[in-house]
Amino acid sequence: MISVLIVDDEPDLLEVAKLHLERSGAFSVDTCRSAKSALAALAKQRYDAIISDYDMPVMNGLDLLKELRVLGDQTPFIILTGTAPGPGDIVIDALNAGAMFYLRKGKNLDAPFSDLTHKLHLAVQKQQSLCDMQRFAAISRHDLLNKVAALSGYGELIQAHTDDPAIIDYLHKQQLILIAIKEQVRFSGDYEEIGAREPCWQPLAPVIRRAASLLAADMITLLLENLEGVEIFSDPLLLKVFYNLLDNTLRHGGHFTTVKISARKSGDDLLIVYEDDGAGIPAAEKERIFVRGNKSTSGLGLLLVREILATTGISIRETGVYGKGARFEISVPDVRYRLQEPSA
Repeated sequence: MISVLIVDDEPDLLEVAKLHLERSGAFSVDTCRSAKSALAALAKQRYDAIISDYDMPVMNGLDLLKELRVLGDQTPFIILTGTAPGPGDIVIDALNAGAMFYLRKGKNLDAPFSDLTHKLHLAVQKQQSLCDMQRFAAISRHDLLNKVAALSGYGELIQAHTDDPAIIDYLHKQQLILIAIKEQVRFSGDYEEIGAREPCWQPLAPVIRRAASLLAADMITLLLENLEGVEIFSDPLLLKVFYNLLDNTLRHGGHFTTVKISARKSGDDLLIVYEDDGAGIPAAEKERIFVRGNKSTSGLGLLLVREILATTGISIRETGVYGKGARFEISVPDVRYRLQEPSA
């Protein structure tokens, strides 16, 4: 049975919609009369689909959809409007925000429900297909990595049985290609995880220390300033943000010695600054480092960093001076961080 939450400030429509859907025997329906009560219900229970009116007081249906997506809730969402056609940009905004379908109510309350039933089945089927595809992709990645490992092992065996410089050179180039394939496969898995779990509050300093411990920490002098007690509301992949920033320094920082990560208020927002004393990034590369396929850096890791942070409205940019080290500024909106008092 498909579980559905319907959100509308019109009690008559809620009653008719619930009766119409439940009499088919395919749906179990809960109702809410405001977006606020819907958020409270969704904090306690998951649904297979959500139907929401657009025009509601305090928080409309589009704002409810956007809030759910920020919170990491990817439940299929259908948005309804009144009998009169709304502005065209409502439709565009709803679809851009992640609504699967957009429907208009008829003058007769029963009129839209036949189409709504069809759309609900389609929405749930789409979501199930997406989950199936993700499972298949995970299995395929695992199998591909196993084959890459086997091919790499055979290459090492060949190298151990030859002194031919040309063959050794070919094997070295093959190994570099295999490393690139492995990184891209792992990146695809990490990228697929973004938004898959709900954001949560995470203590910044322990997350950074954990990220550093997964790398060659003895090569980095890590300085943390004003981070104790700072918590960030972010995707659970926050650790990968700092792992990839540190990894970027290790790979491309040149003769660096120190990484400093600090935090300070910037207006209402929190500014987290990541600095190293390595080679730095040329001005022409400052945006391209976040783009897939950029040749001068890993590209994939920093793209992942930006996408993870963006799930909760956090932004990142590079502001360092070339030759004096990389400097990344992470801007956290005021509702996405909090300061905890140190325990006595």
